[in-house]
Amino acid sequence: MRKLASLLGILSICATVLVSCAGKTDEISGCEASSENGASTSVQTEAVKKKNTAKKREDMTVLYDSKIGEEDGYNYELWKDSGDTVMTITGDGCFECEWKNINNALFRIGKKFDCTKTYEEIGNIELDFAADYEPDGNSYLCLYGWTREPLVEYYIVESWGSWRPPGGEPIGTIEIDDGEYDVYRTMRVNQPSIDGNTTFEQYWSVRREKRTEGSVNATAHFMLWESLGMKMGKLYEAAFTVEGYQSSGHAVILENSLEIGGELPEIDLPEPPAPQEPDENGFYFISDFETDQNGWGSRGGASVSRTDVDGGKALFISGRNQSWQGAEHPLDVYTFIPGGSFAFSVRAMQNSAESAEFKMTLQYNTSAGTSYDGIAQATAQKGEWVTLENPSYKIPEGAWGLVLYVETTEGTVDFYIDDASAAVEGE
Repeated sequence: MRKLASLLGILSICATVLVSCAGKTDEISGCEASSENGASTSVQTEAVKKKNTAKKREDMTVLYDSKIGEEDGYNYELWKDSGDTVMTITGDGCFECEWKNINNALFRIGKKFDCTKTYEEIGNIELDFAADYEPDGNSYLCLYGWTREPLVEYYIVESWGSWRPPGGEPIGTIEIDDGEYDVYRTMRVNQPSIDGNTTFEQYWSVRREKRTEGSVNATAHFMLWESLGMKMGKLYEAAFTVEGYQSSGHAVILENSLEIGGELPEIDLPEPPAPQEPDENGFYFISDFETDQNGWGSRGGASVSRTDVDGGKALFISGRNQSWQGAEHPLDVYTFIPGGSFAFSVRAMQNSAESAEFKMTLQYNTSAGTSYDGIAQATAQKGEWVTLENPSYKIPEGAWGLVLYVETTEGTVDFYIDDASAAVEGE
C-alpha cells in the first residue's frame, strides 16, 4: 500500500460557486431538523416533515420538465427524456420528487463547476445526506456528476430500487465511508450527455449494503478510482441525485449538505493486482468443461450449458437469435496487458447446417468507445470439429473491459465449444 500525501485545494471557481477563504471550507448547509430540546437530528420526525413540506408551499419552486436553475446557493436540475415528473425545491439543498411513466429522469441538487479545475484543484468534496426514498422499479440514490477531458459520468450509489446497478462483474472493491463499494467501469455509446449524444465512460462505486443517510467523501472515491486506472477530468458538477429508469416512485431529500474545499483526504491506495502467472506449459487457462464452465458464460441471452459429446463434456450454446450471440469469457487486463501478445485457441462444432463460419472475437473499450476485433476464424462442416487459433494476437493499446467470445459470421445455429485456452505468445 502506498500513502498519498495530503494536498491543500483552494476553491476558486465560477460565480455560481462560493469562494473559500484560506484555511477554511465552503459548507453548503443541508436541511437538518432540530428536536424540541434543540439537538440536531439527521432524520426528521413525521410531524416535522409535514410542517416543512406544508410551509409556504406556494413560494417553493416546482419543476415538471427539464430545467436548470439556482436557489439558496445551490444548483438544481431536473432532466428527463419522457414521462411524468415533478420536483419541488424545499430549501437549503433539499427537495421532493415523484416520477411515473418515465423512460429516464434525474432529479439533482448540488454544485455545478465550470470544468476548468480537477478535483485536486477544487479541494475535498464531502456530502452528508438523509432521504425518505421509495422507488418502485429501477432507480438510484446517489452522489452524481460529470467531468470533461475526459468526458465521464460518475455515480456513487448509496441505495437503489429493484436492480443493483450497473450489472456485471466489478473491477475492484474499496472500503470507504464506513462500508464496502464495488467499483465498475462501463461505456455508453451514442447516448445523452452534457455534450449531447456521444460516447463516454461511466464510473461507479456501488455500496454493498443500501442506506438512506450517512456521509460520502466524493474525493476519496475519485482518488481510489484513479488508482484503478479510471482517470477523472475537470469537474462539471457534484450533486445529490435521485434517478429513475422505466419506473415510478417518490423521494423526500431531508438533508443535503456539501462541504467543498480544503485538504484532500489521506487514504491508503491499493496496489494494482499482480498479473496471473502462466502454468508450467505457458497456459493462463484451459477450459475443457469436464467439471464446470471454467469462467465461460452466456453472451446476449444465449443459453449455455455443459453437455456430453464425443465421450466427454463440452459447452453447448443454443437459443441464439442473432449471429453475435454465443459464449464469452472476460479477460483480466492486469494479465492480458494491452499492447501485449498472447495465444488463443478454441474448438467449435455445429450439427445443424451443412457448414457454418465461426469467429473468435475480442470486445474491448477505449476512450473512443466499444470495439470488436477478430482473433481467428474457421469453417465447420456439419458434425465436424474445427480449431480457431491465433498464436500471436496483440491486445489493442489502451484497451479495457476485455471480453473473449465465440460467435458465427451469420446465422443462429446451435453449437459446441471445447478446449478453449489462452497462453503465452507462440504456445
